[in-house]
Amino acid sequence: MIQIFRLLEDGAWHSLKEIAWKTRVPIEDLIDYCLALCRHEVVEYDAESERVRIGHELKNMITMLNAHDRVGEKWRRMGAGTVIAPPHKRFQIQGISMQNMTEQDLKIEFTFNMKPIEIVISKA
Repeated sequence: MIQIFRLLEDGAWHSLKEIAWKTRVPIEDLIDYCLALCRHEVVEYDAESERVRIGHELKNMITMLNAHDRVGEKWRRMGAGTVIAPPHKRFQIQGISMQNMTEQDLKIEFTFNMKPIEIVISKA
């Protein structure tokens, strides 16, 4: 199960065939896992396309935990910026991982006083 979550933690859609190949878990078992986890909103599962991705709430929690782990790292510069994030794309700007999980381009304006690690935008 941990291997499956490691594959899903990037927030992107993954095919069950890909996950089965990488984890050596039979697709039938993966379907059962996905259905059970989907009921608890841990993952989003699209049965028609046989794709799965981590749920938004869990992805946000993982991001916050990772950021909290790095709080001890000092970063003394202020920053500001604007970026246009294309839909369903993951990219990096100055070492900051960004991901737009929505269906549209987004203009993001931000300021910060500690080094951001990751920014994930998703539809509520």
